[in-house]
Amino acid sequence: MATAPDPFGTDLRLVFSSGETGIDLALGLQDLETVSGLENLVQALTLRLLVDRGELAGLAHPRYGSRIRDLIGEPLDRPNLELLRRYVRQELLRDPRVEEVLQVTVTPHDARRDGVDVVARVRAVGGQEAGVEVRIDAA
Repeated sequence: MATAPDPFGTDLRLVFSSGETGIDLALGLQDLETVSGLENLVQALTLRLLVDRGELAGLAHPRYGSRIRDLIGEPLDRPNLELLRRYVRQELLRDPRVEEVLQVTVTPHDARRDGVDVVARVRAVGGQEAGVEVRIDAA
């Protein structure tokens, strides 16, 4: 009996860091590492939130990425935090593997409000749930 294809696919595994490089490929012993299944969906959603809208226009993806950094540096008061939550929710729903966004929390880093922490929970196709957490800085 044939198994159903993985609806979440496979991609190269990325390593997310807060240093100069930010995002890099994960290297195994002899080759690049890959990521599959629900873990691949989480990686794709994380990347989607970290990339600024329009940043990949030169690669023919002008609408890919989030608008979160549009509000970094603005007063992160209640209306702007709600707008950020809306931006996150909209971006997560752009991925066809996401059926529903269950929760989005956006918290300013500190009093300087030069970045936010985003925690989201989604229901993927097939009913599986996954969490996405990203830290977005002004720079």
